[in-house]
Amino acid sequence: MTLTIETIRATESDDALFDLLATELDRLLPDEVKEDPDRYYPALDSLPQGLRAMAGIYFFNVSVTLDSLAVHFGTHHDERDLRETLNGLRELELAEIAGFFEQAWKFMEPHMAELQSGDYGGKDFSEWLVDIGAQKLTGPMDGIIRAHCENAGELGLLESWPVYARKYPERCVAAET
Repeated sequence: MTLTIETIRATESDDALFDLLATELDRLLPDEVKEDPDRYYPALDSLPQGLRAMAGIYFFNVSVTLDSLAVHFGTHHDERDLRETLNGLRELELAEIAGFFEQAWKFMEPHMAELQSGDYGGKDFSEWLVDIGAQKLTGPMDGIIRAHCENAGELGLLESWPVYARKYPERCVAAET
């Protein structure tokens, strides 16, 4: 079943709407596509802007829930991923968090070679983050992001998906003919 504007509008609970959105993303971005960058980025380009934004923040939500903003750059340092995350945060109207992400990205830009190679000068990744000042910069941001996630509910930043879909259902479906 393809997600429609009518389905979004008729879905009463946010939990059910989240499940519909997640199912649609899984349909459009199956695991074999997510695991292949040569297929993943073109597939993202074909998504409606709302679903693309949702896909763009998914891994960031995992990072800030389990680790921190700075640690996110250790596993997600491809510029395409970072751009998708920043654009997704903005599109989903998470402006303050987008601002934090952008600040952290600008701070990490001079360190991208180390992030991409995994060579932290013989240091543990966490120690390296402290040494370059990333934890000092992002620590206060992490507190605000975590508070936002706790207030949002168990899904953290992903709680924005149903809110966004209700506000902009047309941005969450493929063009209807």
